[in-house]
Amino acid sequence: MKDKRKFKRAQKFFAVNIVSVDAEGKHLKFDAIRNNPKFCDESGLDFSPEGMKIMCSKPLPKESKIQMKMLIPDEANLNLIRVNGEIRWFKQIKGVHKKYFVIGVQFRDISPDDKEKLIRLWKKYK
Repeated sequence: MKDKRKFKRAQKFFAVNIVSVDAEGKHLKFDAIRNNPKFCDESGLDFSPEGMKIMCSKPLPKESKIQMKMLIPDEANLNLIRVNGEIRWFKQIKGVHKKYFVIGVQFRDISPDDKEKLIRLWKKYK
């Protein structure tokens, strides 16, 4: 099967903070949901200029729009990148003690400065 991606993914672990989710036109902010924290901290597994893969503790619906903050380290800094994306796929993984989800996110909106930072880090780690 041919890979549809234009860019090879950089294999790098990093922190992802999912700020909010919009599923089927219903905007969800984690701080508005009583039994959830104000945000959802997850782990990024890889990234490219166009998307990323996240290990997630919550099931997030396919095609949901999400707002995220990525914290990608390099030798000098912890680089904060803000980006909006869309969940393109997800897969449930059953671990020994609990289940978790791996999701693929395609980036939608990113500022020129954050895009430049993301490309610089991608070139470094790819």
